[in-house]
Parts: sequence; structure tokens; C-alpha cells
Amino acid sequence: MSTENTNSLPTWNLSDLYAGVDDPQLDADLNGLASQAATFEKKYKGRIACADVTADLLGAALEEYEALMRVQYKPGAFANLLFSTDTTDAQRGALLQRTHEVGSAASTHLIFLDLEIGNIPEDTFDRIIGEPQLVPYRHYLEHQRALAAYHLSEAEEKILEETANTRGRAFGRLFTEVTARQTFHVDGKELTQSEVLALFLDPDRETRKAAAAALTDTLKQATHVLTFTFNTLLHEKQTMDRLRGFASPEAERHLDNEVDEAVVNTVVDVCLENCTVVADYYRLKQRLLGLEELTHYDRYAPVTSERTTLSFDEAKTIVLDAFGKFSPRLSEIAEPFFSQRWIDAAPHVGKRGGAFCAGITPDLHPYVFMNYVGAPRDVMTLAHELGHGVHDVFASKQNLLNYHPVLPLAETASTFGEMLVFDKLQSTLSSPQERLALLCNKIEDTFATVFRQIAMYRFEKDAHRLRREKGEQTAEAYGEIWQRTMQEMFGDSLTLGDEHKWWWLYVPHVYRMPFYVYAYAFGELLVLSLYAQYQRDGESFVLRYFDLLSAGGSAAPARLVADMGIDIASRDFWQGGCDLIRQRVEQAKALADED
Repeated sequence: MSTENTNSLPTWNLSDLYAGVDDPQLDADLNGLASQAATFEKKYKGRIACADVTADLLGAALEEYEALMRVQYKPGAFANLLFSTDTTDAQRGALLQRTHEVGSAASTHLIFLDLEIGNIPEDTFDRIIGEPQLVPYRHYLEHQRALAAYHLSEAEEKILEETANTRGRAFGRLFTEVTARQTFHVDGKELTQSEVLALFLDPDRETRKAAAAALTDTLKQATHVLTFTFNTLLHEKQTMDRLRGFASPEAERHLDNEVDEAVVNTVVDVCLENCTVVADYYRLKQRLLGLEELTHYDRYAPVTSERTTLSFDEAKTIVLDAFGKFSPRLSEIAEPFFSQRWIDAAPHVGKRGGAFCAGITPDLHPYVFMNYVGAPRDVMTLAHELGHGVHDVFASKQNLLNYHPVLPLAETASTFGEMLVFDKLQSTLSSPQERLALLCNKIEDTFATVFRQIAMYRFEKDAHRLRREKGEQTAEAYGEIWQRTMQEMFGDSLTLGDEHKWWWLYVPHVYRMPFYVYAYAFGELLVLSLYAQYQRDGESFVLRYFDLLSAGGSAAPARLVADMGIDIASRDFWQGGCDLIRQRVEQAKALADED
């Protein structure tokens, strides 16, 4: 039930990776991985964690390791991209599994490197880390030494890698396959997940209500397998945290993100203290919609009776123009995603839901995945994912080990891209009603990115702790946590009905990337500050911003944003972001009174 013919939507061209699943080069790359990794192991194992290791030796090992990773990432990315667009294709599923298995076989020969980096004697490490050969890898080396405290023995690490494809990775794939193959029936039509979710933007309340019922009914049919999957993944994480020595379910994510727990707790606390702005806005929305009570299927209802649809070509023009107004360079980087078919946007049964941008290696361009159904929010999603894409292009100056920014900063360029598009759209509207509708959409998107993601983070924390303390749980038990943490965001301004308690079942992040979600709130609040700088400083901001993107993952977030004048340990900084959100709500109130 897409608002645009799916035949007119782009599907990506993956030939820059491989010609297809039968490409001989794909087979050759996969067949050679394990032997190349074994040769690397034979050459360097036992020579790194030594008092006499030299910068020349360690630098050479890292260069060869990086080259091996480039070869390994390419077939894995190709398989993932293929599978994401059709999870029902057995050949694609088999290729994905093969890349996982071959990758694990190769990784068992490479595990020693990070272990030995962590065991280089402190005085030796301090002596060589400043040498020119290691300067490009300094951050990577220092971070690996921070991770070393949680490493197991080499034999244990190998066993975990060898069995990963029959543990968490397998259950993650199962979740993707189950949810991607679900269909939802509304008014006699069979819809994909993306299409049924798009109906929550329909101005007709009965249509939204029917969509909510269809989403709930289909999810409930898969309750057993999805809840079993969730329970299993939570128990696996409990086991891994115990073996590695992580003090809490979320501690590993903080370490990977290179963000202190105290900073995350500050973000969460500030967001909870500012949830009143959410309730304040939804009381306004209730008045605008003329309803006695708002419920879960009214959250994203448009405040005007007209349903706006935009073709993909219109979305392309809007995004590229907005990027170009900020800097022609930004638009130039984004344009090939369209002309070279680096975007897959057509929704269909079997395609997984959601959206993402896949940055692979610095020498390969990224790919954007989404399900475009023509809603204004899809334009923002396109801008969001292209923001990730241009971030990856800027970061391609880094080596592979510093290429990917950590999650909190990975959401910076994507959210900034959305802001640029919103700013452009807002400047083109003249009537208060049009400006109010756009502003309400943006406010609700911001709520979803900040307050809803913090609610999801709290849901995850409580769900993991319940599983650890009380054992395997029912879908209803997890649903009660979901309802409580989500309802607290709205206060008494909106009631999440009983249907909503089942909706945690389709959220991919809680299955596939535990505790990822706070990165969205981190990124949104950070970007509000950066965007205020841009509006104040103009052209001088652009180069500083591009420097931030070009840094990739070459330093911890606190250090990278310090160059932009930001202290992420400051409670006032995060409160400032929430104050800017409140300003938008006050602006919406003023526009509503003006209309």
C-alpha cells in the first residue's frame, strides 16, 4: 500500500562489491580468508606482547591486519545488503550464513592480536606509542588496551567466536527473518511492516486505529518465537557479561562507545526531568485534533486533515537543495547516492523494516537502505541516512581501524542532515497552518529520537535485570515494563492502550544491538547545540563541522566535540538541548494561537 509505485523507487546496484552471488571473485575472497589469516597468525603471534616489541613491528602488523579486515568486510557487507532486501531468498540466506562462518574461521586466527596488544608491558607501550609508525593507530591501540581487562584467554575467545553463529548471531537473524516476513491486513489489503506503520500518519482516526489493531494482531501471532528469541539473547548476554566481568548489562556498550557511565546517566536524568515538555506538547495536540483523549495510535496523527505525500524525486530535490545550501560540498557528496544507485528504497514483503546506512571500508562507498512510502517523515529518514553516508565519505581519510565513529557520534551527521532539511522546508512555507504542521512533525520526531529512545534504554535496563533476577519471562512481563517506561514519557497527556504493550516485539535494536538506543538521544541533543552554533557562526562553522566528520572514530567523543566547544560531562549542556526542544513547543503553541 505504498503511496508511490515501487517500480519507480530506486533499488541499489551492488556491482561495486560483486557482480552477484555467483561472482567468482566473491568465492575467491571467501575461500582465501582463513588461509590469509592463518599466515598472519604464524607471522606475528607471540611477537607483540613482548618487552622488546618495536614500533616498526607493531606498525607492520597493524597495516597487514587492516588489509585483512578490508578483504573480510567486503563479502560480509555484500551478503548483509542482499539479505536485507529479501530475507525469503534461500540463496541469500545461505550466503549470509557462509560469510558468518568463514568470518569466524578467519577471526580465530586473528584473536591473538588484540589480546597481545593488551598485554604489551606498560613501560614498553609508553616508550613506543609516540613513534611515527603508530601515530595513525594510537587511538585504536589505547582503546584495545582499555578493552583488555574484559578479555578471556585466547582459547576461550576462539571457542566463543567459533560458536557465535549458533548463538546470538543465529537468533538475531531469526528475529530479522520473522519480522521481515510478517504481513499486516488493513481493509482487505496486505501490507508490509513499513506500510502499516506509515498509516499511523493518516489523518483518519479509524484508519490509524485499524493499523494499530493489525500491527498488534500480527505481532501477537509471533509472540512465542520472538519472546523466546529475546529471552535467549538476554540470557546469552548475562552469561557473557559474567564471564568477561562487566558489572552491569549496559557496561559493555558504554565501553564500546567510549563514553563514561556518568555521562550516560546524566543524559538519562536530564531527559527524565524534562519529560514534562512531552506532556505539554501532547495537550496542545489534543486541542488541535479536537479529541477527548489521545491514545497510542494518535501520537503521530497529522494536525491538519490533508495527507501530504511526496514522490522520491521530490524528496531527492529537497534533500540535495538543503545540503547544498549548507555547503555545495555536502550536496556533491550526497548526489552519487542517487545517480549511482547506492540507495534501496522500495518496500516489499520479505524486505526488513527500518532504515540504515552501511559504511563498509574507507575505500568502498556506503549504501543507504530504507522503505520509502511517500510520507514527509520519509524525507527526513532519507536525509538522516544520507547524513550517515556523507559522514562515512568524510571519514574515508582515516584508516579502517579509525574509520567508524562510535555510536553516539555516528548519529551526529545523520541528525544534522535532518535539521538542514527541516530548516529548508520551514523557510518555504507561508501560512501559519503549514508551518505548524511541519513544526509538529519535527517536534514529534525529536521526541521519538530523544525521549522515546531514553524510554527504550530504560526498558532494556529493566528487562535485562528482570531476566537476570527472575529467569525467563513472558511477553506480558516484558510488555508491562515497556508500557511503564513508555507511559512515563507522556504523563497523563496520552494513554498507551493495551495494544501497545506488544509493540516491543518488533523493535530491532533491543534484539540485535543491546543499549544502542541512547546514542540517538545523545546525537539529537548534541546536534541541537551544533545547529545553534551554525546559525550563529555561519560559514566559519562549516569547516569545523567537516573536521569533526573527517575524524571518524580516531578519538573518543569527549575529545572530538571538545574542539567544538562542547563539554559532554556538563549537565548544563544537555539541559541546553532540552531547552531548545521546549522553545520549539512554545513556538508551536504560538502558531496554534495564530491560526
